[in-house]
Amino acid sequence: MNTALIVAAGAGIRSNLKTSKILYEINEKPLFMYSVELFQSLGYEICLVVSKADLNKVMDYVKPPVQVVIGGKTRGQSVLNGLKSITTPYVFIHDAARPFLSKPSVLALEKALEQHDAVFLAEPVTSALKHVSKNDVTSIDRSQHLLAQTPQAFLTEKIRRAYLRADMFYDDDISLYQAIYEDADVEAIINQDINPKLTYYHDFIHYKKLMEGNLHMKVGHSYDIHALKQGRPLILGGIQIEHDKGLDGHSDADVCLHVIAEAMMGALGIGDLGTHFPDTDLKIEGISSQKIIQFVDDKMHAMDYEINNIDVTIYAEEPQLKPYIPQMRVKIAEMLNIALPQLNIKASTHEKMDAVGKKQAIAAEAVVLIKQVIQ
Repeated sequence: MNTALIVAAGAGIRSNLKTSKILYEINEKPLFMYSVELFQSLGYEICLVVSKADLNKVMDYVKPPVQVVIGGKTRGQSVLNGLKSITTPYVFIHDAARPFLSKPSVLALEKALEQHDAVFLAEPVTSALKHVSKNDVTSIDRSQHLLAQTPQAFLTEKIRRAYLRADMFYDDDISLYQAIYEDADVEAIINQDINPKLTYYHDFIHYKKLMEGNLHMKVGHSYDIHALKQGRPLILGGIQIEHDKGLDGHSDADVCLHVIAEAMMGALGIGDLGTHFPDTDLKIEGISSQKIIQFVDDKMHAMDYEINNIDVTIYAEEPQLKPYIPQMRVKIAEMLNIALPQLNIKASTHEKMDAVGKKQAIAAEAVVLIKQVIQ
């Protein structure tokens, strides 16, 4: 059996809430209970670390076998207080400020923990990454970096021993573990689901409105098809793909980006691609579809909306697109400044029927959900 050590003892000063952030209610449920209930549903023992000031209110919601421990002045002290009472072989340390953790994410950690000393959830860096030192700004290869999330999972005895030996502050539990065990076998698991950390006032208001259905949301859909033609590069999802033919069109004919852009237009109610980028306009002949995406993205933000999620299907008999999908997702997420879990891309065929099935064309369709930006 495993234990979830849920850290809920922070003061939450940056949230500017009138109450403790772990007691902030979404759908009439305090934040910390989302994590408690998730791990309970997976059969975990629960060790909940809270501040002394929140203890009485927390006890209104939990009962044995949930174990409640008083935290310390720092997160590290709070984690150690919890670790001292855990008896299961493995412990999953999780911040209560991440209330939307999913079951598949936890199960992925469990599987990885069978092969590694320590594992943690992470997300890719999709924005441009810079290192700033005095007057020097240096670009960093973001493909070599990840953003760490929780849970972070360990053999209980090893992480407890690490905390007992720690003599300084560390960014997270993995950092401490690696500092104590120099040869530690640590594995990062890319989280396929949204797992935000609620920190600032905007975060709490945004997710409260989203979860309680008070956030204005709109849906857009688009379908497009382009003929394959000799002598043209095949560009899909913003990347060039090895093939003997490319897609024909007035622009670079990136049918994947076209359907995303047009679905966004549909959700915003601002017409279609032909309205804004007519194929009779010689000035835009050969235009990159990335510029089209940027145009629509700017329109969306000007109207105070942002992307919630996108689902795309590309239909092609050949080439095989599955190997290219991860690169497409990263490229498009970068264009739209969204996280990878907000974008899904699938590849399918037309079962050798019609123009797509006869390898004469490639088609795509997209569904986009956009949401109102909380000011």
